[in-house]
Amino acid sequence: MKAGIILGVLILLSFCCMPVAASVDSRYSYLTFHSVDLSLEESRAVVTVDYSVDSGVQILVLFLGNQDLKNKVERVMNFDGARVRTADLNRAVLVVDAASFDYGDGSYWFPHHEFLVTIPDVTLRTPQVTREYSMVSVIEDGIGYFARSQQQRS
Repeated sequence: MKAGIILGVLILLSFCCMPVAASVDSRYSYLTFHSVDLSLEESRAVVTVDYSVDSGVQILVLFLGNQDLKNKVERVMNFDGARVRTADLNRAVLVVDAASFDYGDGSYWFPHHEFLVTIPDVTLRTPQVTREYSMVSVIEDGIGYFARSQQQRS
């Protein structure tokens, strides 16, 4: 009986100590997303995702592997054909080969994109411009850009 009361009090205290509201929209399962950096070069995107893993799950990820973590990050980023290059307890890097439409002559269009959670900080980089967004789940307007010229690549 005493063990049940103590356990109940500990559970109640753990709920009181949980972060609320601000991070709820940025959570998916045991992940809390902090930022996304999308770097566009030609039709390819490199997506760097910063997140945190709930402390109780970190040990499971270390012992059982990170495949579930990779799957969750891929799902939340919501890119068709994304490949996880690396993933650890704080950051993942995804590569998307066809993130943008190729209109020929070195011109590209990154379309409207929707994440499955609200991301506090999103940075979208093209060879010409960098755009920053706060607290977004959707990049409403696409962005047009040009590939780097041969001079810019050297």
